[in-house]
Amino acid sequence: MNGRAKTLAILVALATAASAVYGFFVSQGDPRGALNGIAAGFPISLAIGAFEAYVVDGKGGRALRVLPFAAAVFVRFLAWSAAIVAGLSFMRWLLPYPEARNPDGFLADTAFAFALIGVAISYLAIDRLLGRGNLLRLLAGRYHRPREEDRVFLFLDMEGSTRAAETLGAVRFLDLLAATVLEATPPLLDARGEIHRYVGDEIVVTWPGARAEAALAGAIATLEALDAAAPRLRAKFGVAPRWRGGLQAGVVAAGEIGDARREIVFLGDTVNVAKRLETAARDLGKRLIVSDVLAERIVDRALRARLTDIGDIALAGKAARLRVHAVAVATTPRA
Repeated sequence: MNGRAKTLAILVALATAASAVYGFFVSQGDPRGALNGIAAGFPISLAIGAFEAYVVDGKGGRALRVLPFAAAVFVRFLAWSAAIVAGLSFMRWLLPYPEARNPDGFLADTAFAFALIGVAISYLAIDRLLGRGNLLRLLAGRYHRPREEDRVFLFLDMEGSTRAAETLGAVRFLDLLAATVLEATPPLLDARGEIHRYVGDEIVVTWPGARAEAALAGAIATLEALDAAAPRLRAKFGVAPRWRGGLQAGVVAAGEIGDARREIVFLGDTVNVAKRLETAARDLGKRLIVSDVLAERIVDRALRARLTDIGDIALAGKAARLRVHAVAVATTPRA
């Protein structure tokens, strides 16, 4: 299940369950109340979930994602509200018993639904600011005490960024960087990648170690998407730098850090090597390099066919040489 489908399934399941519980208690234990809640909650949550998964996070949501934060939240509120009002109105005439058409009940159901979307939109908005999934991790205290985790890290870096910044100027270059990140985000989310942070012209993405194949596929898809977007970016900015990456898997230390600003950090050799592999990709003229450690986790034949063993290389700050593989990326002709 890709990231969008997972988002949709979670939203539908949680909202439908909440609607069933609400209907049961409002009807004072009448099972028909729970059925009423399910009948209304499922289509409404399906519509809202599809909007979130395939519009907000999809290519069609690019215009929404570039809006100021408050404006984007307001547009989502309007879309969710329309789904709720339409769904409740329709379902009240579809249900086979007359109590469902009680206007007082309709107002109570609407108030409950709007309270629910207020909580949900607030949660999603904060989660987007912190990085997808991080709000839940912070609330659950998963990283309150440092722990070890098996993780995959991808470092993506823009080639020729210094020259592009000199050509465009700082403000225009930042505009280019923001537009490029918008192009890179959908394939990363489709691969269930967690965007850990942006560092200058660099994107750091992570996956649980068990998703090494998804990480490799996501890295390839992202570089190919950026290549495909190059003509549009060049038409708008006059330049369209290529991107390269490094991918590594292994154990890291994970934990919360900060007081005035709370953040989840990952430390360890795995992160350092991923960064150095990205630098090695630049030095070797490759688009994407992965370590032998990660390559050993790839069993999918199509993905393995993209790997080319290029032997042992020296990495800055590392005494031992590391065996690496170059990854074939389908290159779109550049305008």
